[in-house]
Amino acid sequence: MKKLLLLLFFLFSISSNSLGFIRDSEIENLIKEIVGPIADAAGQKKENLKIFIIDDNQLNAFVTPGQKIFIFSGLITNSKDANALEGVIAHELGHITGRHHVKIYEQLEKSRAITLAGIILGGAVSVLTGDPDAAAAIAGGALTTSTRSLLSFSRAQEGSADQAGYSFLKNSGKSLCGIISFLELLENMQISYQENAYTQSHPLTRERINDAKNAAKDENCEIKNSELLIDEKYKFIQAKLIGFADPENTLISIKNNSKFNDDQKNYALAIANYKSFNLKKGNELINKLIKKYPSNPYFYELKAQMLRENGFLKESLNNYLIVNKLIPNDPLVQIELAHTLLNLDSKKNLDKAIQNLEEAKKKEPENNKLWYLLSVARGKNSEMGESRYASAYSFYLKGDDAMALSFIERAKKITKRNSSTWTKLINLENKINFKKK
Repeated sequence: MKKLLLLLFFLFSISSNSLGFIRDSEIENLIKEIVGPIADAAGQKKENLKIFIIDDNQLNAFVTPGQKIFIFSGLITNSKDANALEGVIAHELGHITGRHHVKIYEQLEKSRAITLAGIILGGAVSVLTGDPDAAAAIAGGALTTSTRSLLSFSRAQEGSADQAGYSFLKNSGKSLCGIISFLELLENMQISYQENAYTQSHPLTRERINDAKNAAKDENCEIKNSELLIDEKYKFIQAKLIGFADPENTLISIKNNSKFNDDQKNYALAIANYKSFNLKKGNELINKLIKKYPSNPYFYELKAQMLRENGFLKESLNNYLIVNKLIPNDPLVQIELAHTLLNLDSKKNLDKAIQNLEEAKKKEPENNKLWYLLSVARGKNSEMGESRYASAYSFYLKGDDAMALSFIERAKKITKRNSSTWTKLINLENKINFKKK
């Protein structure tokens, strides 16, 4: 497990490397839907919410100022339901509104205890997300497994964030039962001596669980009271993550998992089969889901991905076009559509690919795959200055400043001074040199 590398894969919408970022439209859009009302109740602008899924099985999450929410995939797959995630996010927003993070980040800047691993990883997060707070959080929290991480909160701050979180949940019409189930899960892990990063930074006491139960005294947590539609969709993204993360085990065990219904199991199995090079079975299962849910864009998206990666480009394109109609202007879908168009050689497809990438760039300006594809597209379109600039930006996002500067120099040799491309090259060069200093 390479804990020091933060990898962003070009070819897959889901990656499976430890502590990489998972970029997936279905997961991100559902989490925005889930936490949007809570963010409103917390006075955070939900339209500015940015979701980052860290590919790691820890039960962990944190929020930084600027409406950035970082969720470890393990929190999604292991939480009982969507309401548990709502409870965790409400608590984290309680820390933000209480400004508890500010003091901790100040301590982190002064501390000598940040490990080299944390600095390397934190720096990569800062580049990929544009969020120095996230770098500090991961440097001080996610990798530190000693007695207490630097990102630990005091008992008073925990209590304050708990109370704020309960208020946000109630004001947004959400149940408090989910946060109780999450705290009890953490308690059970402590009893069985299972280490967990969340309790490293958020000390858990029986008192906190009792406080949560007291706050939820008007609810009957034995009766399921979360939104059924949200929970159904949440189970689909849980199944999706499981299928991608461990296809071999999914093929063996998912049928006996009582957590999921048959459709959710088939979703996981479709993914697991295609990841295990059984396209025929994967395609059969996803077609079954498409027939039952013809308006679900994410089933078409999975089918399109499966087909493209197996060389069926025209069929893949047809499915991406359906996705694009069902959820228009979704930047991640536009990027995948452009990826497929670039593999279908024609000037018309090339122009459409560039158009989709430029549209997606408005919402995803720091997306590494976008810049890589843009470098390919501009090169195919004989725009070599723009192509090399895009390559430079792609390497910059990966943290490879030497290669980024190399492409900048190569681009400057073929770019007119005072042109818009020249200005972009100089700005990127200055940004890299400033970072070095």
